[in-house]
Amino acid sequence: MASKQPSTPAREEFPETMRALVLDTWGGPFRLEQRPVPLPGPGEALMRVRAAGVGLTLGHIRRGAFGGETPRIIGHELGGDIAAVGAGVDNVFPGDRCLVYFYLNCGSCRFCCGNRETLCVNSRGLVGVSRDGGFADYVCLPASNFLHIPDNVSYADAAVTADAVCTPWHAIKERAGVQPLDDVLILGAGGGVGIHGVQMAKLFGGRVIAVDVSPAKLDLARTWGADEAFDARASGLAERIREATGGKGVESCVDFAGNAQTVQLGIQSLAVAGRMVIVGVQPGAVPIDPSNLVRTEQTITGSRHVTKLELQETIAVVARGLVTPVISERRPLERVEELFDLINRQELLGRAVLEVSDEAVLEGASEALDAALGPGAVRKRPHLPPEKR
Repeated sequence: MASKQPSTPAREEFPETMRALVLDTWGGPFRLEQRPVPLPGPGEALMRVRAAGVGLTLGHIRRGAFGGETPRIIGHELGGDIAAVGAGVDNVFPGDRCLVYFYLNCGSCRFCCGNRETLCVNSRGLVGVSRDGGFADYVCLPASNFLHIPDNVSYADAAVTADAVCTPWHAIKERAGVQPLDDVLILGAGGGVGIHGVQMAKLFGGRVIAVDVSPAKLDLARTWGADEAFDARASGLAERIREATGGKGVESCVDFAGNAQTVQLGIQSLAVAGRMVIVGVQPGAVPIDPSNLVRTEQTITGSRHVTKLELQETIAVVARGLVTPVISERRPLERVEELFDLINRQELLGRAVLEVSDEAVLEGASEALDAALGPGAVRKRPHLPPEKR
């Protein structure tokens, strides 16, 4: 619930500049530089970033697979404090703890109005791709892209929830339609999104069969609820999965890897009327037998992020302790390459988080932002207890 706007807004000095990790070219190295703190215009809000999630999606974005122009500041899994709002903003106020919605949508097309805004026909792109994201001390976005963090959820957990946790909520609940007693195959189960898919499938009553490429990732999947776990490189894997389900196959398969081999494995493992949901996407083609789809009424479909409502549902699930964001690595902004090295070697278990320090943004403050914001804007620096940071 949004906090009330103060009748006389507190105004404090802000830094003129901020630290930012900049990509000059897609696929290139990060460059840490000082940049002007962005100014929120009408309908926009400025958030001071406290935590930023790091995972495979950012690896794809970094190499340019999502398009966009450079130089660019990437980073879309974000948690922080609203620092300032532009004119006309009434959904968030300075001091509010918020996470970020990834998609930049029109809000008025038939899909946005029909609660399927990830399919927006007038999309303005993605945070950290089409406009600068949050690998920086501050990020400025449309105010509608900020949603509130429950008091008992940390910045880091909220940041990871904004993609790695909410994506499987949509895939498991809406696309796969997992029901109690279903056998559910999770491919890529030990990764940053898949490990939360394991938890989601258990939450909805499924019996989870996990598949991944390393013993460490399979152990992680077992730790978070997988009932069976198989090495993706093992031979005869589809047959072993069928044996684990008494010969019938799985009611649902959710593929967080999305390469040709995993998609084929998922289809081969389906039960009659089973549902194959593809979340991860990698190059490759998969043969489909149309006659088998007719005979079995199996469904093969995709799943694309979440709606804002689903993100609100997911953060509420996290706040209740029903699903736990799995964070295995934390680094300061300056050590971001260490996390991408883990991702590139497929050694990252669960999700990683960049922790943006408080001290660096408190130095060199000036009144430039106050003057630039103009009438109707509100800003203040929130004072929060350490546990909320």
